[in-house]
Amino acid sequence: MASTTVGKSGRMYVKGEMLQRHREDHKLSVFKAESGNESFVLKRVPRPFYDLSLRLAAEFAGSRRLRMHIDCNQEEGILVYPYYKSTLLALIQEDPDFPVAERKKILRCAGEALQELHGKDWIHIDVKPDNILVNWTCDKEGNKSVSDVILGDFDIAFKLEGGESRQTPYAIGNPMWRSPEGQTGRGVTKASDMFSFGLVCIYTMGGGEFLLLNDYQELVRRGIKPEQEILIRHFSYFGPVPKGLLKQVNSEDWCNALKGASEIAEEAVQDQPELRFERWGEELGPETQNMISGMTGLDPTARTTID
Repeated sequence: MASTTVGKSGRMYVKGEMLQRHREDHKLSVFKAESGNESFVLKRVPRPFYDLSLRLAAEFAGSRRLRMHIDCNQEEGILVYPYYKSTLLALIQEDPDFPVAERKKILRCAGEALQELHGKDWIHIDVKPDNILVNWTCDKEGNKSVSDVILGDFDIAFKLEGGESRQTPYAIGNPMWRSPEGQTGRGVTKASDMFSFGLVCIYTMGGGEFLLLNDYQELVRRGIKPEQEILIRHFSYFGPVPKGLLKQVNSEDWCNALKGASEIAEEAVQDQPELRFERWGEELGPETQNMISGMTGLDPTARTTID
């Protein structure tokens, strides 16, 4: 029998399909729910994230591009969100022929979301295709048209105070989409979101095979950490480690690790010059390649801003 949750608004939500379970912890469950003829997502979250969500919802009230909760139940620690058909990641995996014009529309909307976030000095820190939610319509001929796009999942979002960077003793964000400084957990800023967004652009425009790791078991067998492999790839694609990145990270151990990954990447590029984004990115066209190059520059202080 389906259970129910009553939101702060007094609206009743009937829980149905469980969409996700984190670490088999019932306190961190995500359900699809129905209320009337509408679909919603109910997310049971820890108290710190519940409180963070209230702060974000107050600061970004009425946002069209940021996925803020629309109802809540404080006693159960549940946040209520509108339901979206898919994520950008799943959409492209399931429909490799999804129209280019509609892909660009998704990126434009995601960029507007980041602009809104950065405009109030918040950083997302986990920009990736599965945190970009998409609704679309389909006509009788099967042509899909994007109707709504929103950036979600602010579990580790952070407000920068006084121009300071985010410093943690561990890497933050998804390893696949992190900036180089994000892999170290040091010196994370708005520019770190921009690097991740640049990777999302590459993925969306058809470059997924350059970014996604599909050989985790082989890496483990060879004693290589995924983060190490990703860093080497990024240095191969976007160039050797610059002084600006080392200054931003400001850690002797991490600087040595970054230099080591960069040296391995440079050896690979000598044998395979086509690894550079300036080579394989040409098929995207000069304007797109130039825009993405600005976002994926390895010096955080020189990256293109969202504006």
